[in-house]
Amino acid sequence: MNILLTIPLCLFQLAPPSDALKFITAEKLRSHIAVLAHDSLEGRGPSSTGDKKATAYIVSQFKKFGLKPAGEKKTFIQKVPLVGVTVDNVTTLRIGNQKEKMELTYSTDFVATTGTYDPLIEFHDAELVFVGFGIVAPEQQWNDYKDVDVRGKILVMMNNDPSSDDQKFFAGKGRTYYGRWTYKYEIAAEKGALGAIVIHTTSSAGYRYEVIQNSWSREMFDLEEKSSSNALKLKAWTTEEATKKYLLLAGYDLDSLIAKAQLNSFKPIPLGITLNGTMRSVIKRIETNNIVGKVEGSDPLLKDQYVIFTAHYDHFGIGRPINGDSIYNGALDNASGTSLMLNLAETFSLLKEKPKRSMLFAAVAAEEQGLLGSKYYANNPTVLAKKIAANINTDVINIVGPTSDISFQGSDRSSLGDDLAVIGKEMNFTVKPDQAPEQGGFYRSDHFSFAKVGIPAMSMGGGREVIGVDTAFVRMIRERGGKNYHQPSDEISDDWNYNGALQQAEIVIRLGWRIANIIEMPYWNSGNEFESIRKKMLAQ
Repeated sequence: MNILLTIPLCLFQLAPPSDALKFITAEKLRSHIAVLAHDSLEGRGPSSTGDKKATAYIVSQFKKFGLKPAGEKKTFIQKVPLVGVTVDNVTTLRIGNQKEKMELTYSTDFVATTGTYDPLIEFHDAELVFVGFGIVAPEQQWNDYKDVDVRGKILVMMNNDPSSDDQKFFAGKGRTYYGRWTYKYEIAAEKGALGAIVIHTTSSAGYRYEVIQNSWSREMFDLEEKSSSNALKLKAWTTEEATKKYLLLAGYDLDSLIAKAQLNSFKPIPLGITLNGTMRSVIKRIETNNIVGKVEGSDPLLKDQYVIFTAHYDHFGIGRPINGDSIYNGALDNASGTSLMLNLAETFSLLKEKPKRSMLFAAVAAEEQGLLGSKYYANNPTVLAKKIAANINTDVINIVGPTSDISFQGSDRSSLGDDLAVIGKEMNFTVKPDQAPEQGGFYRSDHFSFAKVGIPAMSMGGGREVIGVDTAFVRMIRERGGKNYHQPSDEISDDWNYNGALQQAEIVIRLGWRIANIIEMPYWNSGNEFESIRKKMLAQ
C-alpha cells in the first residue's frame, strides 16, 4: 500500500515533482529489510562476512539505481579503518581496601574495553576517585574536576548531566553531549586518568544494563587513529548493584554521592579504595566500509553543494545467545532505516527533474560502536565539508502507523526545523520537540557526527498520536520494540504496519527537495553549540 500524498507543484514551488511521491511502497521497504536482516548476513558486524555481504548488496542497489560513485578513488566505497578489541570474558577486577575486597565479574557486574589497544593490561592498586558527572563546561560555569590532579587514577562518574528545571542549564531535564558516555571517556583521557568507570542506572542511561551488556560483551571497535599518550587503559561501565557494593566498602552511599554531584560546589572525592586485576584482550586491525553514491544536481551554480542522507547499515553481528539465538539481525535498527535511505536514493535518481543541489546517499558503518562510520566520514568527507548543506539521517522507521504529530531529533536546533514545520503544514501534522530529551537521543545517532563538525543535521523520527490503528496493536508493537532493542529478537515481522514509514518517506522527500532548492544554506539557530563551528567552516 502506498499512502504518500501529493500537493500540486503550482501550489508550492518548493514541493517536489509529483512523481517523486509515488515510487516508495511498503513492499519496496520490506524487500530491502528482508535482505539486510536475513540470518545469512549474520547481524552485519563490522568487517564480518555479513558486513561484506551487506556492502555488496548496497553497492549493487546504488548501481541499479544509476547513482554515481561518491566514495574514494571513483568508487562507492570509503574505507573505514578500525581497531577491534575483544576482552577475555573471564576477566575479573577486584575493588576494595586493605580490610575487604569484592570481585567484579565480567559482563555480569561490569563491561570494559581499552583505548590503548594493549593485549595485556595490569592494574595494581589503582586509586578510585569519584568525579561526579565528570563534566567541564565553562559556558555553564561548571567544573567537576576543580583542577584536582587525577592523573593515573581510575575515575568513577555518573552518566547524564546535572538535572534542573532550567532549560538553559544543561538542557534542564534533557541531555547535552556532556551527558553522553563517549564524552565521559574523552574528558577523562584529557585529564590524564588511567581509566574511567561510568556508573549505569536505567534512569541515567535511558536503557537497561542488558543493552550495554549485549553491545559491550563482544568485540568492541574504535577508529584506527594516531595513538595518544593519554589514552585510557580502562573504559568501563559498572552496574548500579555492583557500584553500590564497592562504594559501601569505601563507606559511601551512591544516592548521597549523586546528591553531592548535583551541586556546583562539588569537588572530586578520593574513595579510599583501589582497583586490581589483569585484563587480557585480542587486538585486531580491520576495515569496514561507508558506501556513498550521488545524484547530481541540476543547477550549475549549486550542484557542487550537497544534501547528504545517511543510515547505518551495521548491527552487532553474532553475540551472546538469548533464548538460543545468537544472531543480532538488527531488522528495525537499522536495516529499516537503510531500506528507507535506499528508497530515497532510487526516488531521486529516477526523477526527470532533478533538484538544484546534488544529493549524497551514504550507508555508514559501525554506528553501534559509537557512530564510527559517520564520524570517519564527517572528519574525512569525500566532498568539501563546507559544501554539505545539511544531513538528514534515517535511523529506525515507524512500523506502527501514520501519526498526526512528528518529532525529528534536532529540529529545534537549526533552520531545518523551520523547513520541517512548513512541510508539517502541507501534510497536516504537528511538529513536536524531542519527547524524551532525558535520553539524549540527539547525541546517539549518525547525524550527530555531522553536527559535531558544524553541518546542520537532523534525524528522522516518528510521532505518538497514531491515526486509524487499534490502540492495542500500537501498545503491543511499542512494547515489543522496547524488548527487542539491541536483542537477537530484532527481526522482521509480518505484522509490521508500513503506513507510518511511508508517511516518514514523504516527509524526508519533501524535506530533501526543499533543502536542495532553497538558495540560502541551512544554518544553526543563534547561540546553538555548533553555530560557531559552522561559521568558521564557511569562512574558510
